[in-house]
Amino acid sequence: MTETTLSLIRLLHVSDSAFPSGAFAFSSGLETLVNEGRITDAASIHDVLTGQILPRWASFDRPFLHAAHMAAGDIARLKEIDARCHLQNSADRLAEAARRIGRSILSVHARIATPGAAEYRAAIDTPQMRDMAGHEPVVQGLVGAGLGLSLAQTELSALHSTTLAFISAAVRLGRLGAIEAQGVLSSAATQMAEILDAPAPKRAGAFSPFAEIAALRRSTAHASLFAT
Repeated sequence: MTETTLSLIRLLHVSDSAFPSGAFAFSSGLETLVNEGRITDAASIHDVLTGQILPRWASFDRPFLHAAHMAAGDIARLKEIDARCHLQNSADRLAEAARRIGRSILSVHARIATPGAAEYRAAIDTPQMRDMAGHEPVVQGLVGAGLGLSLAQTELSALHSTTLAFISAAVRLGRLGAIEAQGVLSSAATQMAEILDAPAPKRAGAFSPFAEIAALRRSTAHASLFAT
Protein backbone atom coordinates (compact mmCIF):
# COMPACT_ATOMS: atom_id res chain seq x y z
CA MET A 1 0.00 0.00 0.00
CA THR A 2 1.41 3.39 -1.00
CA GLU A 3 1.13 6.58 1.03
CA THR A 4 -0.82 8.13 -1.86
CA THR A 5 -3.40 5.35 -1.74
CA LEU A 6 -3.79 5.70 2.02
CA SER A 7 -4.20 9.48 1.69
CA LEU A 8 -6.93 9.04 -0.91
CA ILE A 9 -8.77 6.58 1.33
CA ARG A 10 -8.60 9.04 4.22
CA LEU A 11 -9.72 11.85 1.93
CA LEU A 12 -12.80 9.89 0.90
CA HIS A 13 -13.48 9.04 4.54
CA VAL A 14 -13.62 12.63 5.77
CA SER A 15 -15.45 13.89 2.65
CA ASP A 16 -18.23 11.32 2.71
CA SER A 17 -21.71 12.76 3.16
CA ALA A 18 -22.36 10.02 5.75
CA PHE A 19 -19.64 11.38 8.04
CA PRO A 20 -21.45 12.56 11.21
CA SER A 21 -20.55 16.24 11.02
CA GLY A 22 -24.04 17.57 11.71
CA ALA A 23 -23.95 19.64 8.50
CA PHE A 24 -27.34 18.19 7.51
CA ALA A 25 -28.97 20.55 10.05
CA PHE A 26 -27.96 23.70 8.14
CA SER A 27 -28.92 25.10 4.74
CA SER A 28 -26.83 28.31 4.59
CA GLY A 29 -29.96 30.41 4.10
CA LEU A 30 -31.40 28.21 1.37
CA GLU A 31 -34.53 27.28 3.34
CA THR A 32 -35.48 30.95 3.75
CA LEU A 33 -34.90 31.62 0.06
CA VAL A 34 -37.08 28.63 -0.88
CA ASN A 35 -39.86 29.62 1.54
CA GLU A 36 -39.87 33.15 0.14
CA GLY A 37 -40.11 31.89 -3.43
CA ARG A 38 -36.71 33.26 -4.43
CA ILE A 39 -35.35 29.79 -5.22
CA THR A 40 -37.58 27.65 -7.40
CA ASP A 41 -35.49 25.42 -9.63
CA ALA A 42 -32.11 23.89 -10.40
CA ALA A 43 -30.92 27.01 -12.24
CA SER A 44 -31.50 29.29 -9.26
CA ILE A 45 -29.87 26.80 -6.90
CA HIS A 46 -26.86 26.68 -9.21
CA ASP A 47 -26.70 30.48 -9.15
CA VAL A 48 -26.67 30.63 -5.33
CA LEU A 49 -24.09 27.86 -5.11
CA THR A 50 -21.70 29.43 -7.61
CA GLY A 51 -22.42 33.06 -6.74
CA GLN A 52 -22.64 32.88 -2.95
CA ILE A 53 -21.66 29.58 -1.30
CA LEU A 54 -18.48 28.74 -3.21
CA PRO A 55 -17.11 32.32 -3.19
CA ARG A 56 -17.75 32.62 0.56
CA TRP A 57 -15.85 29.40 1.19
CA ALA A 58 -12.99 30.58 -1.01
CA SER A 59 -12.64 34.00 0.57
CA PHE A 60 -13.52 33.25 4.20
CA ASP A 61 -13.20 29.58 5.16
CA ARG A 62 -10.18 28.79 3.02
CA PRO A 63 -7.70 31.19 4.68
CA PHE A 64 -8.60 29.86 8.15
CA LEU A 65 -8.26 26.26 6.95
CA HIS A 66 -4.82 27.13 5.53
CA ALA A 67 -3.69 28.71 8.77
CA ALA A 68 -4.95 25.81 10.89
CA HIS A 69 -3.33 23.18 8.69
CA MET A 70 0.01 24.96 9.02
CA ALA A 71 -0.43 25.40 12.79
CA ALA A 72 -1.49 21.81 13.54
CA GLY A 73 0.10 20.70 16.79
CA ASP A 74 0.41 24.24 18.13
CA ILE A 75 -2.61 24.54 20.44
CA ALA A 76 -2.01 28.19 21.31
CA ARG A 77 -1.76 29.17 17.65
CA LEU A 78 -4.87 27.17 16.74
CA LYS A 79 -6.85 28.93 19.46
CA GLU A 80 -5.72 32.30 18.09
CA ILE A 81 -6.85 31.32 14.59
CA ASP A 82 -10.19 30.08 15.94
CA ALA A 83 -10.74 33.30 17.89
CA ARG A 84 -10.00 35.36 14.80
CA CYS A 85 -12.48 33.28 12.80
CA HIS A 86 -15.07 34.01 15.46
CA LEU A 87 -14.40 37.76 15.46
CA GLN A 88 -14.42 38.11 11.67
CA ASN A 89 -17.65 36.19 11.12
CA SER A 90 -20.31 38.90 11.10
CA ALA A 91 -23.23 36.53 10.43
CA ASP A 92 -23.92 35.07 13.86
CA ARG A 93 -26.09 32.19 12.67
CA LEU A 94 -23.48 31.11 10.16
CA ALA A 95 -20.82 31.39 12.86
CA GLU A 96 -22.89 29.22 15.20
CA ALA A 97 -23.41 26.69 12.41
CA ALA A 98 -19.66 26.60 11.75
CA ARG A 99 -18.95 26.00 15.44
CA ARG A 100 -21.54 23.25 15.78
CA ILE A 101 -20.31 21.45 12.67
CA GLY A 102 -16.68 21.95 13.61
CA ARG A 103 -17.17 20.66 17.14
CA SER A 104 -19.03 17.61 15.82
CA ILE A 105 -16.18 16.84 13.44
CA LEU A 106 -13.65 17.37 16.22
CA SER A 107 -15.56 15.10 18.59
CA VAL A 108 -15.69 12.26 16.08
CA HIS A 109 -12.00 12.54 15.27
CA ALA A 110 -11.11 12.66 18.96
CA ARG A 111 -13.02 9.43 19.48
CA ILE A 112 -11.36 7.68 16.54
CA ALA A 113 -7.93 8.91 17.70
CA THR A 114 -7.04 11.22 14.83
CA PRO A 115 -3.76 12.86 15.96
CA GLY A 116 -4.29 16.28 17.51
CA ALA A 117 -8.09 16.10 17.72
CA ALA A 118 -8.49 15.08 21.37
CA GLU A 119 -5.87 17.59 22.51
CA TYR A 120 -7.57 20.48 20.75
CA ARG A 121 -11.03 19.45 21.91
CA ALA A 122 -9.79 19.46 25.51
CA ALA A 123 -8.16 22.86 25.00
CA ILE A 124 -11.37 24.54 23.83
CA ASP A 125 -13.75 22.72 26.15
CA THR A 126 -13.91 25.61 28.60
CA PRO A 127 -16.63 28.16 29.38
CA GLN A 128 -14.47 30.92 27.91
CA MET A 129 -13.89 29.14 24.59
CA ARG A 130 -17.18 27.29 24.16
CA ASP A 131 -18.88 30.04 22.15
CA MET A 132 -15.88 31.22 20.18
CA ALA A 133 -13.87 28.16 19.15
CA GLY A 134 -14.19 24.96 17.17
CA HIS A 135 -15.10 26.57 13.85
CA GLU A 136 -15.42 24.21 10.92
CA PRO A 137 -12.53 25.45 8.72
CA VAL A 138 -10.12 25.49 11.68
CA VAL A 139 -11.08 21.97 12.68
CA GLN A 140 -10.87 20.77 9.07
CA GLY A 141 -7.36 22.16 8.81
CA LEU A 142 -6.04 20.55 11.97
CA VAL A 143 -7.80 17.24 11.26
CA GLY A 144 -6.47 17.13 7.71
CA ALA A 145 -2.95 17.61 9.00
CA GLY A 146 -3.53 15.00 11.69
CA LEU A 147 -4.61 12.48 9.07
CA GLY A 148 -1.52 13.17 7.01
CA LEU A 149 -3.46 14.84 4.21
CA SER A 150 -1.71 17.52 2.22
CA LEU A 151 -3.06 21.06 2.30
CA ALA A 152 -4.47 20.58 -1.20
CA GLN A 153 -6.24 17.37 -0.19
CA THR A 154 -7.64 19.00 2.94
CA GLU A 155 -8.97 21.93 0.90
CA LEU A 156 -10.55 19.58 -1.62
CA SER A 157 -12.28 17.66 1.16
CA ALA A 158 -13.61 20.83 2.80
CA LEU A 159 -14.91 22.40 -0.42
CA HIS A 160 -16.50 19.13 -1.48
CA SER A 161 -18.21 18.78 1.91
CA THR A 162 -19.55 22.35 1.76
CA THR A 163 -20.93 21.81 -1.72
CA LEU A 164 -22.54 18.48 -0.88
CA ALA A 165 -24.19 19.91 2.24
CA PHE A 166 -25.78 22.71 0.22
CA ILE A 167 -26.97 20.38 -2.55
CA SER A 168 -28.31 17.92 0.02
CA ALA A 169 -30.33 20.73 1.62
CA ALA A 170 -31.81 21.60 -1.77
CA VAL A 171 -32.86 17.98 -2.30
CA ARG A 172 -34.45 17.76 1.16
CA LEU A 173 -36.33 21.00 0.47
CA GLY A 174 -37.79 19.46 -2.68
CA ARG A 175 -36.15 21.87 -5.12
CA LEU A 176 -33.81 19.32 -6.69
CA GLY A 177 -34.29 15.74 -7.79
CA ALA A 178 -31.46 13.24 -7.58
CA ILE A 179 -30.48 13.62 -11.25
CA GLU A 180 -30.81 17.41 -11.14
CA ALA A 181 -28.54 17.48 -8.10
CA GLN A 182 -25.84 15.65 -10.01
CA GLY A 183 -26.25 18.13 -12.86
CA VAL A 184 -25.71 21.10 -10.54
CA LEU A 185 -22.65 19.43 -9.01
CA SER A 186 -21.24 18.71 -12.46
CA SER A 187 -21.78 22.26 -13.69
CA ALA A 188 -20.10 23.70 -10.55
CA ALA A 189 -17.02 21.49 -10.89
CA THR A 190 -15.09 23.90 -13.09
CA GLN A 191 -15.53 26.78 -10.66
CA MET A 192 -14.54 24.55 -7.75
CA ALA A 193 -11.35 23.54 -9.57
CA GLU A 194 -10.56 27.18 -10.38
CA ILE A 195 -10.97 28.12 -6.72
CA LEU A 196 -8.62 25.37 -5.59
CA ASP A 197 -6.05 26.14 -8.30
CA ALA A 198 -5.93 29.84 -7.39
CA PRO A 199 -3.80 31.06 -4.46
CA ALA A 200 -5.69 31.32 -1.19
CA PRO A 201 -6.39 34.87 0.02
CA LYS A 202 -3.90 36.04 2.62
CA ARG A 203 -6.70 37.62 4.62
CA ALA A 204 -10.17 36.26 5.20
CA GLY A 205 -13.17 38.27 4.11
CA ALA A 206 -16.62 37.46 2.79
CA PHE A 207 -19.24 39.29 0.77
CA SER A 208 -22.15 36.94 0.11
CA PRO A 209 -25.08 39.13 1.21
CA PHE A 210 -27.84 37.18 -0.53
CA ALA A 211 -27.10 33.96 1.37
CA GLU A 212 -25.88 35.58 4.60
CA ILE A 213 -28.92 37.81 5.03
CA ALA A 214 -31.20 34.89 4.22
CA ALA A 215 -29.53 32.84 6.98
CA LEU A 216 -30.02 35.71 9.43
CA ARG A 217 -33.61 36.29 8.31
CA ARG A 218 -34.78 32.71 8.79
CA SER A 219 -38.56 32.81 8.62
CA THR A 220 -40.70 31.90 11.62
CA ALA A 221 -43.79 31.63 9.43
CA HIS A 222 -42.90 28.13 8.25
CA ALA A 223 -41.95 24.93 10.01
CA SER A 224 -38.18 24.72 9.68
CA LEU A 225 -36.09 21.76 8.62
CA PHE A 226 -32.82 23.63 9.15
CA ALA A 227 -31.20 25.85 11.75
CA THR A 228 -30.04 28.37 9.09
